[in-house]
Amino acid sequence: MKKRKRTGQFSQGSIDSISNLPEDVMNLILVRLPIRDAVRTGILSKKWRYKWVNIPDIVFNEGCLMKGKSKTKHASAVDHVLLSHVGPICKFSCMSYVPGGSHFDRWILILSKKGIKKLSLKVNLLEKRYYVPSSIFNCQELCHLELFYCILKVPPTFKGFHNLLVLDLDNSISEDDIEYLISKCPLLERLKLYAEFFKRFHIHAPNLRYLEFYGFFRDLSIGSSPLLTNMSLDFCLPPDYWDDYEKGNNFLQFIGCSHGIERLALKGTVLQFLCVGSIPEKLSATYDHLKCLEVDIKLNSKEILAILCILRSAPNLKELKIGYYLDSVEGRYDLFEEEGDFWGAETQFDCLLSHLRTVEVFGVATLLDLVFIRCILSNAPVLEIMKIYTNDYVEAEEVSRILKELLRFRRASTAEILYLGHYEVTSW
Repeated sequence: MKKRKRTGQFSQGSIDSISNLPEDVMNLILVRLPIRDAVRTGILSKKWRYKWVNIPDIVFNEGCLMKGKSKTKHASAVDHVLLSHVGPICKFSCMSYVPGGSHFDRWILILSKKGIKKLSLKVNLLEKRYYVPSSIFNCQELCHLELFYCILKVPPTFKGFHNLLVLDLDNSISEDDIEYLISKCPLLERLKLYAEFFKRFHIHAPNLRYLEFYGFFRDLSIGSSPLLTNMSLDFCLPPDYWDDYEKGNNFLQFIGCSHGIERLALKGTVLQFLCVGSIPEKLSATYDHLKCLEVDIKLNSKEILAILCILRSAPNLKELKIGYYLDSVEGRYDLFEEEGDFWGAETQFDCLLSHLRTVEVFGVATLLDLVFIRCILSNAPVLEIMKIYTNDYVEAEEVSRILKELLRFRRASTAEILYLGHYEVTSW
């Protein structure tokens, strides 16, 4: 049998559908591909060969870099892309290991000349922290900046990032530099900050709407941020390490400057820290805008007073999340007697939660934990659902007792109560 003679791949009248795609379709394909695959499209045809060099977004993460390759080859891949690129770069993200900081210095210098708008760097230098070069302050079109494992020093001659909307820094800046940097970003809307310890944290950001802080501060002032609506604070420092830093703290001074807040989260030991000072029965102003409150508590007298103070001042609250935290695994079973009697003798739950619709409670461990829940159920006439999670160390027999007691409580609404199993709650 004679073999057929192989002809060309395409006949004269055939159409190369890949090469003849419209320009806008080709661009859409490129921007949706990982950078590694986008570069590889250059082998498809002459029309595709240098098409990737114009893509506006360049993202290098661990998933797009070749597994098993050395740090030097990773850095070389980034070099190749940036040096081959033509035109502006809107977004650059690099979350990978490199041999040294000089590579990032070079990349930031290139990006400063490319009109970069969104910059995200996670610099994993095992031997030392990376100092961000001053060329980053030449990126005047930046609207989004994320820095992880870096150190950012703001020069006194810095004129500001006048287009910056989002700032996310992880252990990257001193308290003096962050205050100065924020003051030079007049349009800043979202701020996420991880800092081990700030003695003070004074924010002057007239356009700020979202604040997330993880770490520890001695003094917080947000009075110059009138548009702030969403705030989350999470202390990572246990009370044993506070020493003298908590002296003079004032709950009213802190909470009282957040009138426009719609969502407030006080996590970790924040509430405990705020309760070192005196707790008023009610705040000086009504928080009509507060719709969602999330708190971690240790279920002692002062923290309950603090929550009641907020609830009395938030008549339009719709969503409440409570996390019960522990000093130790045994600590919940060793509560002082006066704490157990606190509800009956010293406090009346006089908060009518007339708009509350959703409640989530995490870390329930004993019957005593249900007292606060009972008060909520009897004072929330439009409550729709309550979700309960027990602490992960609670035995099945104790869970059964808790649920039986919970279902006996009188309710002001027809709310559905759902038990959703164990939830791992961190001990302090």
